[in-house]
Parts: sequence; C-alpha cells; structure tokens
Amino acid sequence: MIPFKLLDFRAGKFLFIWGFILGLSVLSLGQTKPVTVRADSYTDEMTLSPGDKIKITYVDIGPQGTPIEKSSIAEIRHDGTIFHELVGVVYVQNLTIRQAEELLTVKFAEYFKQPQVVVNIIEKTTLKIFLWGAVPHVGVFSIQPGTTIAEFLIQNGGASPEGDVTKITISRDDGSVVVFDLNKYLFANDKTYNVELKNNDKVIVPRMLAIDEYSRLSRGYILQAGNIIQISINELAALGKSSTPPENYLIDKEGNIFHKRFGLIRLAGLSIDKAEATLTEMAKRYYREPLVKIEVVQISSRNVFVFGEVNRPGVYPLEGNVRLAEFLANIGGLTPSADLDKVIVTRENSKTITFSLNDYLFKRHDDKNIYLDDGDRIIVLSRRRGFFYKLAEKIQPLSVVLSVLTAIASIYVIINYAKP
Repeated sequence: MIPFKLLDFRAGKFLFIWGFILGLSVLSLGQTKPVTVRADSYTDEMTLSPGDKIKITYVDIGPQGTPIEKSSIAEIRHDGTIFHELVGVVYVQNLTIRQAEELLTVKFAEYFKQPQVVVNIIEKTTLKIFLWGAVPHVGVFSIQPGTTIAEFLIQNGGASPEGDVTKITISRDDGSVVVFDLNKYLFANDKTYNVELKNNDKVIVPRMLAIDEYSRLSRGYILQAGNIIQISINELAALGKSSTPPENYLIDKEGNIFHKRFGLIRLAGLSIDKAEATLTEMAKRYYREPLVKIEVVQISSRNVFVFGEVNRPGVYPLEGNVRLAEFLANIGGLTPSADLDKVIVTRENSKTITFSLNDYLFKRHDDKNIYLDDGDRIIVLSRRRGFFYKLAEKIQPLSVVLSVLTAIASIYVIINYAKP
C-alpha cells in the first residue's frame, strides 16, 4: 500500500508537469500565424490579368477563439473582377500581387480586427504579343506575364543585322508608346524602359537608316578613297548651346580631304577613331576643348558606266570592292545577243581590258575578272554574225512553214494511195 503523502506528492508533481505543458501550448497557440507558401515563379510585383487563377488565403477565428486558416480559388473574369464569398466582387486587374493583398486586407477588415491575407497565383494566363520589323521571325507570340521587352527579343532571336536596336518601339492598347534601347541595356546595364510586356503589345524593330548603319560600323571602319564623310567640330563647353553644323567632305583618290580651316589632310587608311584624334589635335589650335565627330555618310562616290548588250544599261554607283562578273550579274545580266567572249572595260588611263564571261564561267579563268574602279566604262558587244547565219535566221520561219506543208502533203498522198 502506497503511503498517502507519497501519493499526494506524485499527484502534485503530475499536475505541475501537465499545467506547464498546457501553459506552453496556450502560449504557442496565441502566437500562431498562418503559414502560406508563395509560388517561386511569381513575384509580388507581377500584375494580375483576366484569366489568371489566384488562391486567396485568410485567417478566420473559430468558435473557441482559435485562428483557422481558410482559402479559396478565384478566377479573374474578363472584366477584371473576382467574386469572393465573403467580400463579394473585387476589381483586381492590373494590380500587383502585393497591391491585391493590400486591397483584400481592407475588404476583410470589415469582418476581422486584424485580417491577414495572402494571394498566390496558381495559374497565369499567357499574353499575346505582335512582333514586326527587322527581326528573324515576324509574327504573333504567346509569352508568360512578367516577360520584359529585352527578354522577349533575346528569346526570339533578337534583331536582324539591319535592325536598329536603339529605337525599339512598344505600341500599347491605351495609345501609349515606349521606346527601348537594347544596346544600352546589354552593354551599359541601363534598364530604362525595359518594361514588362502587356497583352496585345506591338513590338516594332525599325530598319536602320543608311547614315545610322554607317555610323554603327564606323568605329571599326577604315576610311578609304571615295568615302563621303561628315565632320562636326565644336567646343565641348558650348555643345548643345551653339553647335556648329556638320560639313561633308569627299576623300579623293589620293586619300585626302581639303578642310577649309586645316587644309589638306590624309585620312584614307585611318579608322574613324584615329581620324577623329587627328582632327582633334589640329583643332586644338582653334578650340580650348574641341569635340570632333566623324560619320560616314556614303561609302563610295564612285560610278561606272554600262553600255551595249545588257538588260539595264546606265550609270551605277560602286560600293566597296566589286569585281566585273558579279557586277554584271547584279545589274540583271546580259541580253541574248551579247557576245560573252568580248566584254570590254576602258579605264581613265586609256587602258583597255577584254573579259570573257565564257572563260570565267566554264574554264574558271579568273585573271581578267578585275575589280572595278571609278569611271570605268563597260561595253558589252553584240555577237558577230556571218551572211549564212543571218540568212538562216531570216529563212527559219519559212522553213518551218514548208516543213508543215510537206508533212500535210505526205499524209494526203499516203491516204489517197492507200485506198483500194
């Protein structure tokens, strides 16, 4: 038999331990908060769109005063609203997740003292984007919301070589227009206007203008005879206030320009950067801090003249280094009467070159396939025809008629003689 005092001590110890555990449970219960997990792929700044499905989680208080976490699924309707069984219709279109949480918290405050609301996107609708201009693939693309213009272009092949990525235009349904510079984003980490695309956005990559194309290439471009360049020289401190208009100069055959202030300057063979540095040193005699800018306005001012048996005779500009055979092909080729063995090129030094297109095409004789030069005159002669050749051409239609009549007569004779 257990003594009463020992039993009383054991009972007291049991009640003490049980009370301690119960106290901890109540304390922890009072500090309990709802635990929710947000989808990793959707950030708080992602906007909501019609068709999205969201999960709304909030805390309710149970009959015994204990917090109960409740959640419901709502789809954003075409008018941008959702319906919740507690707060009714709520307009959430174009709100970020964080803004939607704040709005619903205000709505739930009518029913709870300290409502806690969490919104998760469980299914995101796709956006329709129109892509046009100097890009590898023109068309309509479906993208995930939250995609920026830079991400969209890179994912879809970027721009074509002739595309001007500094002036990418995003035209929106509300009439607003955003102009984005992809070069600055890529090379200077300038995120200005790298906006998230919206449904029905029209993305247009314009083609680069000729002067812009030469300007883009000019940093590594070596100046050469025939280039027309645009030179502007200004005082750095006065730039934008009283800028001097640029002037155009032709680099002559000797590789020089004649500047009205500096005189004769040799620029052929220099890169644009070195040419600018050369002119900057010269300008220091007249300017405190000169700023020199050179742009290539026209690659070449050279022309060639084409006569004779070609499909399109005329005067053609030369751009870059062009050989005779490829030039003839580029202008539309020769007529059927052309003498392929006698294409004549006359030059300013009175030198004459005879080129055989037959030998070039069929015998791979490339030695006479010269580079064309400014002022070249290309003459494609007609084939020489002898008397019998010309006579054959004239009587050929008559011979066809005679052949037909002879055939008809032969058939007639055979039929008549075949009769019994």
